[in-house]
Amino acid sequence: MRNELEARFPVVAGLRLSTPEVVVAITLLALSAYLLLAGLADSWATGSGLMNESGLAVGRDFTMFWSASVLALEGNAGSVYDFQVIRDLQGLLTGVPDPAYPGWLYPPTALLLVAPVSLLPYKGALIAWSVAGTGALGFVLWKLSRDPALVPALLLFPAVALCLINGQSGLFLAALVGGGLVLVDRRPWVAGVLLGIATVKPQMLLLVVPCLLLGRHWKTILALVVTFDVLVALSLLAFGTEVWSGFFGQVLGGVDILENVRPLERMPSVLVAASLAGLGRGAAMAAQILVGILVLVAVGWTWVRRLRMPVRGSALLFGLPLVTPYSFDYDLAVLTVAIAWLLMEAGRRGWLRGEKALIAILWISPIAGWLLAAGTGLLLTPLVLAAALAGVLRAAHLEGTASPLEGTAA
Repeated sequence: MRNELEARFPVVAGLRLSTPEVVVAITLLALSAYLLLAGLADSWATGSGLMNESGLAVGRDFTMFWSASVLALEGNAGSVYDFQVIRDLQGLLTGVPDPAYPGWLYPPTALLLVAPVSLLPYKGALIAWSVAGTGALGFVLWKLSRDPALVPALLLFPAVALCLINGQSGLFLAALVGGGLVLVDRRPWVAGVLLGIATVKPQMLLLVVPCLLLGRHWKTILALVVTFDVLVALSLLAFGTEVWSGFFGQVLGGVDILENVRPLERMPSVLVAASLAGLGRGAAMAAQILVGILVLVAVGWTWVRRLRMPVRGSALLFGLPLVTPYSFDYDLAVLTVAIAWLLMEAGRRGWLRGEKALIAILWISPIAGWLLAAGTGLLLTPLVLAAALAGVLRAAHLEGTASPLEGTAA
């Protein structure tokens, strides 16, 4: 019977949890399911139109993607970087006079991917967007684990719920980055294409590209660069040079994270954590840079040594939010892939001391970190991510640095 269970559920059956631990795991999953359902119900609870009972738009941030699509299809793509224009369009669409999102902050290449969304009615487009993102991430998790119990459980991770409630793009980016890492060793060209598409949210690759270089994954790097160049060329053909001028002038040259982006407590970066703790702008940025360098050294070591992908991949994903000053709690959806690798490793070698508690804390961090910061000003999510990264490195050390891969770089 046990052999049959292990064959059908290769990860979950190998975790060897005690009865109390199973109860805790089921409780966390049940609370996560409640968060998802309650959040979606609140977002969609409208009497008429697109403003819900909380005074927010149905799909919340999806109104920005919809509005950018409208402008792009009308031949007015350059206006996406006129924040007042796109905010007025969101207000006209939803009846919400002051959308929470500051404006379109993505590079012009992202317009290529979102331009079709307004071809569908708004709510239909939002449903298609949510289903497609969930399906893409679920497919990556399935290809990684082949466990029919683990995949739906991981899709209940609170950061996934935040993506769906907020109509955000985090599920697509998690699928692209996670899928790219899963395929780096076996399908380097495909991995490079996926990671090249992920450049539509460039901060997601601040750690990925240096690690690929350190790991000597030349095929993946070449495919990434070519994919990025193709996207840039297509964006120029479709939208002209005006959109790139707007991006460099209004976003890279004009958006101050600490001044223009709210709510800060939902941003799990070192910069924001240091700022909320009372450090001045210069000291907070210095802390961000220092932590980024330390994370690059720690994660880069696993890629230089070409350690097994569950080690270097999960180390990279836990380090990713620590090196960028700009990310939101829903961007932590990419941690589903890292948690899958942690669980697969625990099933293979057994649990290490403190590992179960670490995963439980990781699980609640997208919500608990935000609520704690909102109430106290202490944003501890970066510390949780640092602890997870340290846990991966500890496990690699205890296994004799996890046996580097054989052969040449992909």
